[in-house]
Amino acid sequence: MSTARPVHRKSSLQGSNPVAPSVPPVTGQASPALVSAPRPAAANSTPSTTGPAQPVGEGRKKPKPKVSFYQDPEDTARMRGALKHTQVAEGSRSLSDFIDRAVMAEVERLEARYNNGEPFESVAARELPQGRPLGS
Repeated sequence: MSTARPVHRKSSLQGSNPVAPSVPPVTGQASPALVSAPRPAAANSTPSTTGPAQPVGEGRKKPKPKVSFYQDPEDTARMRGALKHTQVAEGSRSLSDFIDRAVMAEVERLEARYNNGEPFESVAARELPQGRPLGS
């Protein structure tokens, strides 16, 4: 006895985007479905002064890519202690912010000492030697 497998049906939603739905092409007249009457303001609402709303995701900064490194646990605990006890006075918003500031201060010191204060040529992540350091 042979049973035939059912044929998979394609979804009508395939290729659509729920965040930014497709907009029909503009013709001479606007479609009645696309034209809406202005809504009455709520009684307790205040007028918006922020301007037109932006679609979700636009105008936001992209998150910074993660960078990881190895560190002795004692040094890590010391670093966290320094952040905890100076966070308000120094203005570090997070551990990432603290590390970023510390690293960039050292980068600026090295540029001043070895490159007349000019930024070094950028190097991509995979352009640095990979694996175990030589001589270890």
